[in-house]
Amino acid sequence: MDAFVVVVFVRPVDPGLVFESSRWPLHITLARFDSAEPLEQFAGRIGPAVESGLGYTVTVGEDDFFGRNGRVHVSLVEPDDRLQGLHERLLDALGPAIHLLSPHHTRSRFRPHISHTVGRLDPGDEVAVRQVSLVDMRPGGDHRFRKVLAVWPQAG
Repeated sequence: MDAFVVVVFVRPVDPGLVFESSRWPLHITLARFDSAEPLEQFAGRIGPAVESGLGYTVTVGEDDFFGRNGRVHVSLVEPDDRLQGLHERLLDALGPAIHLLSPHHTRSRFRPHISHTVGRLDPGDEVAVRQVSLVDMRPGGDHRFRKVLAVWPQAG
């Protein structure tokens, strides 16, 4: 199975961007999953599902700690029905052919946040939800890097 994540980057990116796994640009994760399904099949379902859910801002909330033993420092994103709807439309589009990692953090238990990676945002900052990106978690089988495979809306 291949590993993927769908995110909203804080600053827009282009397809083909490669970065070290320890140097993630700031982002809101919408879904993390594995799939044995061909990339073209599930990627073709993502665009139509997410493009109508873009074009607004969300507000950064207070800090928290996530992950195993609470070691991941994050900024929560204030609840927003549009972002919640985007998350749910994405999951519906991905369907049962994928394996969700942390399914207990999806749908009604989705807690959008921005991990403090190469910086951080402050409470009250706004993030424009204008683009959704599909990221390969092991491009070419190399877990040390990440690669943006597709971006919606597509340019042009």
